[in-house]
Amino acid sequence: MPSADTLFGASKKVFAHYFSPFPLSIDNKASAQDYYNTQYLNPHGESNKWLSQGGYLRQRPLGVTPGSVATFREANMETEVSMAIARGITGFTFDVMSTSDVTESDGVLNVMLQAAQKVDSRFKIVAMPDMTVLQNNADAVVQIITAVSKSPAAARLADGSLVVSAFDAGLEPASFWQGVLSRLSAAGIKTAFVPTFLGWTNYAAAFSSFSYGFADWGAATVSGSDYFLGTPAAATAKFDKIFMMPVDPQQYRPKDYIFWEAGNSGAFRAAWTSAIQGSSEWVQAVTWNDFSESSQTEPYTDATLNRRIGTGFYNLSGYYAAWFLTGHQPQITHDVLYYFYRREPSNAAANAQAQGDAVRSSTASDHIELLAFLTAPGVLKIEINGQTYTEDAPAGVVSYTIPTQPGTPVFTLSRSGADVFSFASDVQIYGESGLPSGVMDLTYWSGSAAASGLCSL
Repeated sequence: MPSADTLFGASKKVFAHYFSPFPLSIDNKASAQDYYNTQYLNPHGESNKWLSQGGYLRQRPLGVTPGSVATFREANMETEVSMAIARGITGFTFDVMSTSDVTESDGVLNVMLQAAQKVDSRFKIVAMPDMTVLQNNADAVVQIITAVSKSPAAARLADGSLVVSAFDAGLEPASFWQGVLSRLSAAGIKTAFVPTFLGWTNYAAAFSSFSYGFADWGAATVSGSDYFLGTPAAATAKFDKIFMMPVDPQQYRPKDYIFWEAGNSGAFRAAWTSAIQGSSEWVQAVTWNDFSESSQTEPYTDATLNRRIGTGFYNLSGYYAAWFLTGHQPQITHDVLYYFYRREPSNAAANAQAQGDAVRSSTASDHIELLAFLTAPGVLKIEINGQTYTEDAPAGVVSYTIPTQPGTPVFTLSRSGADVFSFASDVQIYGESGLPSGVMDLTYWSGSAAASGLCSL
């Protein structure tokens, strides 16, 4: 990674969407007995509230050691800020669902503002009122933005304008937002409004006169990510606005029985490519930690608390964020193999659910992906279920896929007839009969290993 000075000094910015319901620890308990493990990942958790879905979540944040009751939330947020900076993320867009998030001293946004300022004053927070929750409450939106404007950790432009966004801003008409921004201006708060839309082209014309830029929530599919390649240029040419590119690793929502086909790491890499080649000014990782949509970029795990089974998207963020911020593709200095695949195929049985999970806006694709970062040409090998598959790969970034099948994959890099290194995955794949629990898990699990040993945080 380039130095933090280099990354923070770039004119471009990489934000990650922070969703406060899923911090590193909800209840400050030992991870094996905390709320994630006993409630969210347990089909019978929360008094069987999510029993029909087989449980609320399929993955969780990495485990943490319990801390002081008075300070554990801030300490954990400081850890998250440090983790984000380590992979080239320069700030959070913070999803705000209540005025108490920032008006109360222990409100989650207030705690995050303090944590960011303490870890690195260059890491900035953008308030993003969530309009699906706040709806047409202009007073609440004004109150939230006013409170955030008092923090030195709030994101600002060079001219001092406070950067403000809103999730699903199009739920309210342009007149609503003009009224909000006018009230803020009257209070002496100059803003740079970058609304986040679900389909930005539907709202851009109406919002253009009072917006600094536009953002879109994006799509966790390869074709959807490719679509955004020309968006920054279009936003500039037609509206003279900047664009904040969405980068979404995957979308799987057990609570709604739906998923979008991300194509292993394909959608994530395509979105970063669109941001880089399309000359987007800003990026928004969608998301940092929304575990209910399986879209988290931060490292994740499951009830086993294995720390190696959800690091792929996080580590790839470092490579692509460095490229985006500096304008230079990073040199590959050592061989690394990443894997991305699901624990079961998309047609697996789900006897513990009221219904199976359905794909949206795409076609399900069941593959094991070996994503190689190679310093020189080599042979990639995947062994599973008694079969061996090989691919001659050039130097650079190479994606090699084979059809999903039951077993535990072993991944190998060879050169000149000798293995450079080899490792077995930590995630077993099940067949069409599904997981023994009868609960569908269409999360893309991911990990990595390097020539010098297993990658770690």
